[in-house]
Amino acid sequence: LKNSPQETITVNSSPYAVPLYHKLGFSDLDTEQLADGMRYTPMKFERQEVRFYDQVDDRLLQFAVIIAKTNGKWVFCKHKERDTYEAPGGHREVGEDILETAKRELQEETGAIQFDIKPICVYSVTGKNSVNETGEETFGLLCFAEITEFSGKLESEIEKVELMDELPESWTYPMIQPKLIEKYLQIERQYYSQIQLAAKQTIEYIKNIIKPGMNLLEIRKLCEGKLLELGADSFWYWDVGAFVFAGDETTVSVSGKQYVTSDRVIGNNDIITIDLSPQVGNIWGDYARTIIVENGMVVENIGLIENPEWKSGLQMEEKLHAELLRFATKETTFEKLYYHMNEFIVENGFVNLDFMGNLGHSIVKTKGDRVYIEKGNMTKLGDVKYFTFEPHISFPDSKYGYKKENIYYFDENGLMEL
Repeated sequence: LKNSPQETITVNSSPYAVPLYHKLGFSDLDTEQLADGMRYTPMKFERQEVRFYDQVDDRLLQFAVIIAKTNGKWVFCKHKERDTYEAPGGHREVGEDILETAKRELQEETGAIQFDIKPICVYSVTGKNSVNETGEETFGLLCFAEITEFSGKLESEIEKVELMDELPESWTYPMIQPKLIEKYLQIERQYYSQIQLAAKQTIEYIKNIIKPGMNLLEIRKLCEGKLLELGADSFWYWDVGAFVFAGDETTVSVSGKQYVTSDRVIGNNDIITIDLSPQVGNIWGDYARTIIVENGMVVENIGLIENPEWKSGLQMEEKLHAELLRFATKETTFEKLYYHMNEFIVENGFVNLDFMGNLGHSIVKTKGDRVYIEKGNMTKLGDVKYFTFEPHISFPDSKYGYKKENIYYFDENGLMEL
């Protein structure tokens, strides 16, 4: 179909092939027919092109489509007259604000009564379909909604709402809506990348400022101010944007709910761990580094650190993250990773300092929804969108701890750092 120059293709499909043709974008021209003892359904494919825009004249926007999720599951609708699935959405009414169209359609088609909705971009479709008889370019607003409560009542032609872990195979608009989902996922990853970049840039910023005589409260304030300057609007972990520890505090592992920044002063030779938790909307960043100060200066290159214990600790953090990239696959469970990495830590002469014994967690949009790299968690790494790896380690009985935290995800090339 991609290589065919034909704008329209018609077929008479056997009953067994109808679902396949639906997946390819064919629609039924009529009900099933019987001729010469043969059953078939006449079907037609009409080429459609989907484009995306940052904005267009508001008067052009005729439709709203809402990519919706609830508790990590996709929300799709099944029409009473179809066996296929679609994202909620519909036509704009005369005089209606387009975002109000999106809210109304979401409520009518899913029964959502508590939700957070925001525009993503403008999309357009060129080509004939069930809602566009001329084939001319038509425009709509693509939105995303996080639904927290449903009424259980549907006020439209929708028969039922399905909550799905995976995207459906049978689409009502197979040439359109999968592309809208793909665009949403692309933009969402950009949001995560941007807030994580803000955290990375904040660490680089503070490295250039840290000096002996500064106290940890000042460092926290500078980090949180920089995060806000770089695009964060709040901090997702107990409203603390920067957890800062120094010296023998670096072995401390504590819940954010109980954390209090000390007024400790940085020494001429010191070790500082900074753990950042910015967010924008409900998109999280999560990034931590242990920083070494020697002779009054931050040492950027691990190989140039003079204190052998500090050097070994940071080298081990590098080794742990390299081992994660070597070992982890989409099929690896959180529990399997927990046991493997903890054994690796012990084999190399270190201990895990985390107060819960875990090594990281999934990146979600509500703190309570996180799953951890811990024993008993049989969730596969590939089943979560993003996860952190943040081993907090030290030598046995040492007063110094080390931490390096990144966010990781899987794509077609394997495990990648965000």
